Amino acid sequence: MIFGSAEIYGTKGKLMASIFTPELERQLKVSVRTAMRCGGGILAFRPEILPAGGTEWTGLRDYTTGDDPHRIDWGICARHDELRVRVYAGTARRKAYLLLDTSFGMSFRPTKLLAAKRAAAVLAAGILESGASLEFGAFTPDLTLFPILTHPQKCGRFLRFLEETPFSETPNLVNFEFTAHAFLSQNRKPGELYILSDCFGESDSFSKDFEIGLNRLQRAGFSCRLIHLTDPTDRAENFVGDVDICDESRGYRQTITLTERDLAVYQRLYDAYIADVQKYCMDRAIPYARIAADSPMEILCFTALGLSEKAARANPWAEYI
Repeated sequence: MIFGSAEIYGTKGKLMASIFTPELERQLKVSVRTAMRCGGGILAFRPEILPAGGTEWTGLRDYTTGDDPHRIDWGICARHDELRVRVYAGTARRKAYLLLDTSFGMSFRPTKLLAAKRAAAVLAAGILESGASLEFGAFTPDLTLFPILTHPQKCGRFLRFLEETPFSETPNLVNFEFTAHAFLSQNRKPGELYILSDCFGESDSFSKDFEIGLNRLQRAGFSCRLIHLTDPTDRAENFVGDVDICDESRGYRQTITLTERDLAVYQRLYDAYIADVQKYCMDRAIPYARIAADSPMEILCFTALGLSEKAARANPWAEYI
């Protein structure tokens, strides 16, 4: 993979951090391969049941780490001096979609924007490594889909494209029901659908903002997976006293005095909102991963794939990858 030298700047032009670095490239490899060894995490899938039992040979592709050695075509390897594996219909027909929330709220803080793009990078690398084709989409109030990727070697090109993906600079609010409608209207073949978002929308109610859209996508046959990006500063720790309340999306500004009791009420509501998102996914068996915007890079890569922070800190395969 070749990483660009893109950088994130704050509102005053101060350099914040590089998006893609050699360290991230290493973490992508470690976290993706660890996820494959641990059952796939949020990438886990059931092979499609086909009339031929998923054993119909459809072609060859380059060998990548994690491929079954029994599928290596040694005759082709001997003639061309390179490892090639046989591809069967059961794996060739998998499709995956990654929808990234690019609304104003996702890019309002530089750390959140940095985490969103890095999480999208590790998800894309994992999806391609698992053998699925990937179609990437960005949504604000509307939806835009970009060309399909079909091989892990294309991931470097995707990362260069991702670093230039524009996030909204205009305050706006997401209506995920509309996003789901726009996605379904394009008549895409059902497959795995990864949604990376902070799960905040027009009404600040997950049931109103996201559940309707997710329900529609599931009824249409898509296997939804939610990657929930949170920012610890949204919980307003230690914000007692005079506080400037600013909601750029709604054009709302006010200075208020927060007491400890007021802060406790707000934090209970915030915690309940986070719990509602997780409960919805649990009740409907939707694979769910939660990542924090301020996580170290290795933790971010692991949690974006649905693995625990403990797996990142005690990875038995790290020195071999």
